[in-house]
Amino acid sequence: MTMDLEVEQSAHPPREALLDDFGDEYLSIQSLFRFCFVPGGRLSLLKELALDEEWGQNDFVLLKYLAVHVRLAIEQGRYVWNGDQIVMTAGNLVTPTGAPIYAGIVRNSTPDENPWVLNWVGERPSCADLPLPASLGDWPPLPPGAEVVIACDLDDDDRRTRLPYLGSAPVVTRIAALAGAIQWSLHRGIAVRQIHGGGRGYFVPVYLTSREDLTAAPDVVAPVVAQGERLIVRTLLDPHVAYSPARAVVERCEQLPNWLLDAWDSASDGPPASTPSDDDEDDEE
Repeated sequence: MTMDLEVEQSAHPPREALLDDFGDEYLSIQSLFRFCFVPGGRLSLLKELALDEEWGQNDFVLLKYLAVHVRLAIEQGRYVWNGDQIVMTAGNLVTPTGAPIYAGIVRNSTPDENPWVLNWVGERPSCADLPLPASLGDWPPLPPGAEVVIACDLDDDDRRTRLPYLGSAPVVTRIAALAGAIQWSLHRGIAVRQIHGGGRGYFVPVYLTSREDLTAAPDVVAPVVAQGERLIVRTLLDPHVAYSPARAVVERCEQLPNWLLDAWDSASDGPPASTPSDDDEDDEE
């Protein structure tokens, strides 16, 4: 019996092989799809089991959440084998009664499309040992009084569209306005953590037209990465785009700041299903 168990365990692919199945992208929805097929029925069941919230068009916010937590669980060995099935938690998602939700992943019968497939979600996996959720790790601190470096091209047509109120002001004036608005928000502690392919950083709301209501959506959002005593800004985003990478790192959506919840709620018709947060990550590298 012991020998049979050892043979069965030896047939399981090592963690390095599982990580290779994600491909070259990191923590993106595309990498999740490269790793496993996610049937719509399983995704719907996961939403039914979890606390009710808005996951966006085609559930891309939930897919981003899974992309982060499935990859980190594999990296950290936070999974168990139940026969030929990989069992892990569905991140930190819980039922309305507070019970953890688990996911099961097995080899795909058509591996040329995806090596694995999400074949089960539920509260009670049949394995004896229950895995812990993946750790999100530590975020670099935001040093007080750090220099804000605006490293994006403010003459880009897309950024001009996002900043119409700065008009044709000189570049130095626009940089100063943005850096000042970012420092203003940082001083008030309203930045939010986020995670993407480039690492762990922050989204900082940028209020340029009004600062009367800090629970309202800002004009734009600046992804900020701490590098020593400097805070680097390489792109600017529409506020609702910040929701997906920020939602991936909190246990419940209510833990997000009100300005981000307002941006998400007020986005007309919801964000596009192509998950712009993944697309915009490239600008931050």
